[in-house]
Amino acid sequence: MSEITGLLSLLLLFFFWYRNLTVRELAMKHSSRACQEQFFQLLDGSVHLSGIKLARCPGQTHCLRRRYRFAYSSDHVHRSNGVTIMLGNRLESIVFSPPPESIEA
Repeated sequence: MSEITGLLSLLLLFFFWYRNLTVRELAMKHSSRACQEQFFQLLDGSVHLSGIKLARCPGQTHCLRRRYRFAYSSDHVHRSNGVTIMLGNRLESIVFSPPPESIEA
């Protein structure tokens, strides 16, 4: 019985890892597309998971809300942060932080 429980736990862990990987790829595509539409440069070519929690999806089911951070540049000099929020495997929102104000000497 303990072998079956261990195997099921391992399969569940693999499914969770694989599902997170596929949602991360979707978040990367959405972030990249949003940067292109705003004429921003997506830096580092990646998004990073910064939060995950249980949420209610449309249709009254539960799913995971994942928050991914990414870095972008609007002027090829300053680095700014953005956030992509995925609800299940759907895009919920993308937020760009305002670019830093340039400091004049």
